[in-house]
Amino acid sequence: MSPGPRFLRLGAVAAALTFPTTLAIHLLPQLWADSLSFEARLDLRTNAVYMARLFVVLLHCLLVVISMAAARSLAPSGAAAAAGLGFLAFLGFAYTETLRTSLALFALNRSWRAAYAAAADTAARERARALIEGFSGINDALFFVFIACFLLGTLCYGVAFRRAGGLTSVIGWLFLAWTALSAPGLIDAATGAETLSGYFDWVGPYFQAPARGLIAVWLWRAGSAALRAPRAAEQR
Repeated sequence: MSPGPRFLRLGAVAAALTFPTTLAIHLLPQLWADSLSFEARLDLRTNAVYMARLFVVLLHCLLVVISMAAARSLAPSGAAAAAGLGFLAFLGFAYTETLRTSLALFALNRSWRAAYAAAADTAARERARALIEGFSGINDALFFVFIACFLLGTLCYGVAFRRAGGLTSVIGWLFLAWTALSAPGLIDAATGAETLSGYFDWVGPYFQAPARGLIAVWLWRAGSAALRAPRAAEQR
């Protein structure tokens, strides 16, 4: 069954909205990049921009799922399995990042950091500090799952679309390039080092954001074509 034009256009709007959310997610942390000490990080819970960015991440995950669902519907019939696996991977990516971000919002900031700041004695502060410092391990574990799922999703979509012809083939190769650019982050997450990903900080704002914009154009054009098809059939 061909995807409906409204669904494709909804996916296009969602993809277009991921352009500014991607920029916000990757560029806003520069505002608190010098907050390196424990005390400075503790105060981030009162930073409105920092907290707002976490909600932007939650919105971004929802928008990605909608846009990738629309993209999946455009997969050629012979690539349905690859597209289906890719969409499952994007669901895993969105779920993991939503969980990781929710823990940062409600456990790390609103609970543990607030408890440390409000602690009346040393023992209470030490308990809260142990939880705060332990969060980094949880965050790293979830980040590994997040980036692994994302890489699998882009790889599968690249395989599914690369031979479809026209702009769809361009999108397929775009996903494959995205896979290659995500690989250093996955390697660093797996090894616990930061030897490669530091060279690819530009990917988020300068590749991912424009790529999502191009996906929006692709989905909108597909929706327009799906809308014109019934009208052309009626005129015949």
